[in-house]
Amino acid sequence: MTCLNLASVRECTEAEGPGKRFALWCQGCSRKCKGCCNPHMQPFVERHIVDTTDVKDAIRKSKEENGIEGVSFIGGEPMLQAEGLVDVAQWCHENDLSVLVFTGFLHQALIDLRNPFVDELLANTDILVDGPFMKDLLDHDRDWVGSTNQRVIFLTDRYSPGIEKQRGKRRVECIVTDESIRINGWPIRV
Repeated sequence: MTCLNLASVRECTEAEGPGKRFALWCQGCSRKCKGCCNPHMQPFVERHIVDTTDVKDAIRKSKEENGIEGVSFIGGEPMLQAEGLVDVAQWCHENDLSVLVFTGFLHQALIDLRNPFVDELLANTDILVDGPFMKDLLDHDRDWVGSTNQRVIFLTDRYSPGIEKQRGKRRVECIVTDESIRINGWPIRV
């Protein structure tokens, strides 16, 4: 059994990458970027421990019900849970879903780790958004990138460069239930 420690899940979002996507927010991040919009996802604590089989079932259901085109791994820091995310990413590619990973690490630093799980996750990623969030370099031009130092790296030819500017504006989504209000996208200007 392979598990993930997740902070949050959105079955369908249009704010976390191109098209309709299933989004997984990983719990835990050592980077602690100043101005991070998810500081509650930084502590290394157990939030929602989920078997990757259950994650894949939820993604399958969302594909059928919502017509998602891909999955986004967000943080916290997804690369710290590469072993579990590899299982999900491989399944996504086998089921014609794209994979986008947001990471605070630079692409080359990830390669230099020579970690087999990180290497395999990169091999199953279509778009990598790399680099730490920098509050003083807030990006207003790209749809789902936090700061201008962060790069959008196309690791496959599934998407063309420029897709990150397709809308020309940031999207914010609010989900209101009887129990909570959840906001994702870029809800505030830092």
